[in-house]
Amino acid sequence: MPLRHLFTLCVALLVAAGLAPAASAQTDIAIGFRPSAPYVIRATDGTLSGLEYELVTLAASTAGMKVRPVVAPFARLPEDFRRGSLQAFVPANPAMRLPGCISDTVLAYRNMAFSLQRRNLDIVTPADLTAFDVTAFQNAHVLLGPTVGALAPNAGRYREVANQMLQVRALFSGRTDVVLAERRIFRYMMRSPEAGVDTAQPLAEHDIFLATLYGVAFQRQEDCISFNRGLAAIRRNGRYDEVLRRWDTAPRAKSGAVPVVKSAG
Repeated sequence: MPLRHLFTLCVALLVAAGLAPAASAQTDIAIGFRPSAPYVIRATDGTLSGLEYELVTLAASTAGMKVRPVVAPFARLPEDFRRGSLQAFVPANPAMRLPGCISDTVLAYRNMAFSLQRRNLDIVTPADLTAFDVTAFQNAHVLLGPTVGALAPNAGRYREVANQMLQVRALFSGRTDVVLAERRIFRYMMRSPEAGVDTAQPLAEHDIFLATLYGVAFQRQEDCISFNRGLAAIRRNGRYDEVLRRWDTAPRAKSGAVPVVKSAG
């Protein structure tokens, strides 16, 4: 028997016996995303794009995962995950006290308090929010620390909304004093033609929260490990920075500059 045929036969026997790796197959995985531009954008035809969506699917595909996206409101994702109806979801962090495993950080979110500059509100720490009507994003009372969590029972002055365009409309129409929102999201939303209010009014941006680090929650440890390898790979080869730069320099992202910054400390 020719040597090359003998070698092929030996490899085949080893694979059959489980002593050598066979060609790897893609892992099909359902990952939950919440629609919130510019992180996840759902087009009218149902296709998805966005900064977070691209980074997660790129890291996953690099790790040999075939992503089946499931779109749902942010408040529903962790509950679906706990019930086992989702294999993974993003964004997730340890504050959510989830089962399974949370991946390495995919993105750092910059949550801010926004108000109208003409109001000249004195907000330098989260404790100052107790004096105002506040409209926040879903799960803010869990993610932004105990001070914001203590605001939640005060239903008359604190509310959380799933549709963050409502935050833009509430702030610029004077129906709320303060909005708690992630910086990229609020900038994107306020420049949308769907805003329906005058968003040219100068804003004050109160930098009162630490950056919140988010990864992907996975039910299975092995999926988490594989994803981390894919994420590390796209950081090394420059594709992570390429996606980040493209979304952070898009016209809608650049046009939301805020002129006043008040920061704690």
